[in-house]
Amino acid sequence: MFSELRLFAAIAILTVPLAVGCGGTRSDQIPVTGKVSFDGQPVEQGTITFMPVSGVGQTTGAEIVAGSYSTTVSPGEQAVQITANKTVVKENPTEEEVQRGLTESTEQYLPVKYNRQSELRVTVSADATTHDFDLQP
Repeated sequence: MFSELRLFAAIAILTVPLAVGCGGTRSDQIPVTGKVSFDGQPVEQGTITFMPVSGVGQTTGAEIVAGSYSTTVSPGEQAVQITANKTVVKENPTEEEVQRGLTESTEQYLPVKYNRQSELRVTVSADATTHDFDLQP
């Protein structure tokens, strides 16, 4: 029984630091805000995602609302992906689509160079907490 207790204690001592490290105090995170526009107009709704280029730190994201976002981000160089959706009204919906309320759809309208194939980068630090993005077609 004594050896079982020692084994349990050893496992607990080894796993507690791992659980704390993975858990999620995000004390190293830096508050980041900014504006996002496309072709000179604010992005009304969308998402922005920050991913550490080094692989160290957390991937974080935020909603873009009326051209603005606010989140917390790990310090260092970040790859950035931005998506934005708009509602598109179908020009000639079928009778069935009208009856089912399917006369609108949502469409991602930013070029892939800002999302799936993004090369956007920013460096986040305590001295650089505002990052605006003026995206062009």
